[in-house]
Amino acid sequence: MENGNEQSRTSIVIPSLITICNAVCGFIALTLIAGSLEGSEIPKLAQLNKAAWFILCGMLFDVFDGRIARATGSASSIGAHLDSLSDLVTFGLAPAGLSLALYHASVSGSVIKPLVWLFGLAYFLGALLRLARFNAEHNPDEGSDGHLAFKGMPTPGAAGVIAGLVLVYFWLDQWNSWELELIAAEKPESVSQIVSLIPHFLPYVCFLLGYSMVSNRLIYPHVGSRFFTRGQSFDVFVSVVFGGTLIVFFVEPVVCISFLIYMMLPMIRPILRLFSGRSVRETS
Repeated sequence: MENGNEQSRTSIVIPSLITICNAVCGFIALTLIAGSLEGSEIPKLAQLNKAAWFILCGMLFDVFDGRIARATGSASSIGAHLDSLSDLVTFGLAPAGLSLALYHASVSGSVIKPLVWLFGLAYFLGALLRLARFNAEHNPDEGSDGHLAFKGMPTPGAAGVIAGLVLVYFWLDQWNSWELELIAAEKPESVSQIVSLIPHFLPYVCFLLGYSMVSNRLIYPHVGSRFFTRGQSFDVFVSVVFGGTLIVFFVEPVVCISFLIYMMLPMIRPILRLFSGRSVRETS
């Protein structure tokens, strides 16, 4: 009996620790963002690049905490609320702060600066309302097959768009990776012009993502459930292998493009359905 109780306590603690690691990643990202505001020098600005990586690191913990909880039979209401609070820090506060910090460090003399804070607030409120609605409608004991799609863009997906754009910004701005040096030894002027546009558009992307997270009309697939559900086809396995290879060698552009495609899925969904003929069950 004692062994059974110990195993039960362990099965509850492990998913909670993984969830807390997600929150810790968000906290570290926020501290890096706050540190970058002390000055706009290159060493300070580079901290935003690290903050984006910690947001993505938090996603890895977010993917596995729920699955481990369900696999060990330790899913609970407390764990669900802890997960939402962690998501609010890592995928709500941190991305909004990241976009604002990069904008104010890179853009000067803009007439829309007062609106930029409102755009960042719109993103944060979208994440807050989205997580509150999900908690109210979601059953923590529901299996992974219980929801294969989300009403509104999930907060990790929205955070991935912001983090991916920031990673590409520094990737192209620094121009010191081997794949870029194969294209040109020095950064072309046209690339510099394109890179400079990213901080300008980030606030608008935040506003769009804020709406996407709370919209009932936009349906997004649950990527984790689809990839980890039993009986996956060989094509899915091949996609994971080759996708992982691309991420290893071209991590910044692959991450950015993947999340941008995910953001636009509701717009291209009718076209995909014509080719696949599959239907997706809509849940929260």
